Amino acid sequence: MTNREKYLFDDFTLDNYRRLIQLAKDKGFLFILHKDKFVPERRDIIWRHDVEFEPDIALRMAEIEHAEGVKATYFFQLHCPYYNVVDSHYRGVFHEIKNLGHCVGLHFDSTYWGVTDESQLNGFISIDKDYLEKNLGVEIDTFSFHNTTPFTQSCLEYQYGGLINVYSSYFKERYNYCGDSLGYWRFDRLEDVLNDEKVHHLQVLTHDANWSSDVLSPRKRFIAAIRNHGERLIAEQINGLHLKGMLCPDDEEL
Repeated sequence: MTNREKYLFDDFTLDNYRRLIQLAKDKGFLFILHKDKFVPERRDIIWRHDVEFEPDIALRMAEIEHAEGVKATYFFQLHCPYYNVVDSHYRGVFHEIKNLGHCVGLHFDSTYWGVTDESQLNGFISIDKDYLEKNLGVEIDTFSFHNTTPFTQSCLEYQYGGLINVYSSYFKERYNYCGDSLGYWRFDRLEDVLNDEKVHHLQVLTHDANWSSDVLSPRKRFIAAIRNHGERLIAEQINGLHLKGMLCPDDEEL
């Protein structure tokens, strides 16, 4: 068996992403948000994204969801080495996703603040919440932990810092879970879970750089995402220098 077959590389195209959304709808799942009331007899799904590497890909996923008439939640980082959510480009992406009708939240990095005790969470989550809200002009109600650890997995309260904790015991006790955390289905294949008639409440986690237009390995999907990011930055810089008349003709030949 090849790695493509073993790790289901074909699952992680944007075309198949649309098909999975359609499958969830066909199976009677209602797309809801974390803040929505739990209804035991309803078949529902909470679909969330941890935006880790390239928000431009997250926007493409948001557009697919919008076209399919469903809502998801996008969790953005404030201390990310790959993107700055408050720069002009990603600020625009952030608001485009929100304007498509999706929910936005905080992807909280406990290691950035050196949080080692549950009692510290309220204060540091509040700091990031306030910064995100004030700089992007939004109100948020939910957070997810970035790079979960045994410590963060033990933080099971429903709220910290005024935000709903998607890893709380409330959701763990009520919802099945399926995620693509390493660029493949770590536990169960999402298509199989959606087809399982015994699953009535499901939380799905996806990550931007784990999806691409073409069939690629997880590593190549990540490389493609970062390369596209770099090419955009280069094009913006070169075009900006041209417009300002600052680019020497010889520079074009290098």
